Amino acid sequence: MSRPMNDPLRISLTSLGCKVNYAEMESLAGVLAASGCDIVDDDAPADVVVVNTCTVTLQADATSRQRIQHLRRQHPLSHLIVTGCSVDGNPGFYLSSPTPSGHPLTIDAVFANSTKESIATYIRTNLFPSASELPPESSDTVFPLRRGRAFIKVQDGCRHRCTYCSVWSARGASRSRAVDDILADIRSAAARGHRECVLTGVDLGSYGRDTDSSLPELVWRIWNEVSDMRIRLSSINANDITEDVIALNANERFCPHWHIPLQSGSDAILKTMHRGYRRSQFLRVVEQLRHLRPETTVTTDIMTAFPGETDEDHGQTCELIKEAKFLKAHVFRYSPRPGTPAAQLGEQIPAHIARRRSAELRMLAGETGRAEHERFVGIRLHPAWLMQDGDEWVGIAETYHEVRIPFTDSLAIGTISPVTITHSTGTTLLGALPQ
Repeated sequence: MSRPMNDPLRISLTSLGCKVNYAEMESLAGVLAASGCDIVDDDAPADVVVVNTCTVTLQADATSRQRIQHLRRQHPLSHLIVTGCSVDGNPGFYLSSPTPSGHPLTIDAVFANSTKESIATYIRTNLFPSASELPPESSDTVFPLRRGRAFIKVQDGCRHRCTYCSVWSARGASRSRAVDDILADIRSAAARGHRECVLTGVDLGSYGRDTDSSLPELVWRIWNEVSDMRIRLSSINANDITEDVIALNANERFCPHWHIPLQSGSDAILKTMHRGYRRSQFLRVVEQLRHLRPETTVTTDIMTAFPGETDEDHGQTCELIKEAKFLKAHVFRYSPRPGTPAAQLGEQIPAHIARRRSAELRMLAGETGRAEHERFVGIRLHPAWLMQDGDEWVGIAETYHEVRIPFTDSLAIGTISPVTITHSTGTTLLGALPQ
C-alpha cells in the first residue's frame, strides 16, 4: 500500500447480510472519517478494504468468500481486513484455508465480532505512516452522508436457538447498548442531515431485557430527546411484538413498515425450527398493526424445503402469503449447516422440489407485492432521499416502497419530502412533488 504522504487514507467498507452489519460499518465510517480518512465506494481506489461478512446460510458464507476474492482482485495492493459472522462461524478459515480455486484469500487482518470495534484503532495505529498524521478522534465530527438513512445498532447477540441457525453462536448472548450511547449516535446522525433512523439488532425485539428496559421505552426516549427524526425497525420477530410495540405504529414519527420474519406458514415446521410463534400469532400481529394504521406494509423472510416439509406444509405457507399480503418476501431454500440440529434431521427435500416450491412462493409474493404497490397510487408518501439516479431522485418511503421522481435541485440526500404517487410499475412507485 502506497499513497502520497499528505493524502488522506482511502477506506472502502463492504457489508454483507443483515442491517446490523450495515450499522456497524456506518459506525466505523464515522470514527474513521473523524480520524481524517476518506470513505470511498467499493469500486473506487482504496488503501484499506474492510469486509463485514455474513454466515446466516452456507450460501452467505460462500458469497462472503466470493466478495473477498473479488475485492482482492480489484484492490491487489490494499490492506484487506475481514470481520463479521462468517469469521466467527468458520474459525481459522480466513487465515489458513485456500479458496476453492486453490489460491489463498491473502487477507491482511481478521477480527472476530467481539473485537471488531478495535478495527478503527488498528487502522489508526498500524496504517498511518506516522503518529503525527493522526488527528484526534472526535465523535462530533460531521462527515458527508454515505446513505440516505442512518442505521443505528442498538442490540447484538441472540437469545434464540433456531435449529437451522448458527448466528447465535457467532454473535453470542443477547445484549443491549446503553441508551445514552444510542442517543449520541442518533444526534450525530441528525447533525449530518439524516431524518430517518433505522434501529437494528440481531434480535431486536429482545432489546432492554438485560437492562430492565424495553424497545418501546427506547423509541419513546429517542422521540422525546431528538426532534425531527423518524424511526424504523429493521427486523423483529412476531413473538416479540407486544401491545406496547404495536402501539408505536400509531405515532406519525414511526415508519408503518414492519419486517417480520416468517420462515414457514406451517405450525409443524415452525415448531421443528424452534421459532417462538405460530401462524395464528403471526397473522394476528399483522392484523393488529394494520387495524391501527391501514397504510402499514409488511415484508418478510421465508425458508422453503426445510427437512420434513410436506406439500401440505408448503401449501400453508402459500396461503399465509396471500393472507398477510406481503410487500416483499425474501424467499430462500434451506441448506444444511454442519453442527446445527436441523442438519441431523432426516427427510431432506430433493433439490427439484425445493426449486419448484421456491418459485411458487416467489410468484405468490410477487402478486401480493404488486397489489401492495397499486393500492398506494393517489396517496401522498414521504420518502427519505437516497440518491440521484440519472434524471431521477430515488427514495424509500415510510412504507418501504421505492419512490422515484424527476430530478430537482431542491432535494438533498437524507432529507424527507412529501410526494404524490401517480403510477406503479409493480415494484416501484412513481410520483411528483406537490405543486
